[in-house]
Amino acid sequence: MNVQQLREFYGAKNNSQLSKKINKARSLLTKWEKEGIPPRTQATFDVLTEGKLKADLQALSA
Repeated sequence: MNVQQLREFYGAKNNSQLSKKINKARSLLTKWEKEGIPPRTQATFDVLTEGKLKADLQALSA
């Protein structure tokens, strides 16, 4: 998954709105856009959303 998918899922128009909805710093979201969302964090979102957001399985097995 990526930050755009998080924004779409949570109905956020930008990273500022998303940061409030998921309680993460906006600067962290910018880092995720550049470097990708860490595999463990992706797995957490996968569980929290009951599979509606899918973790990148290749990243999880790396």
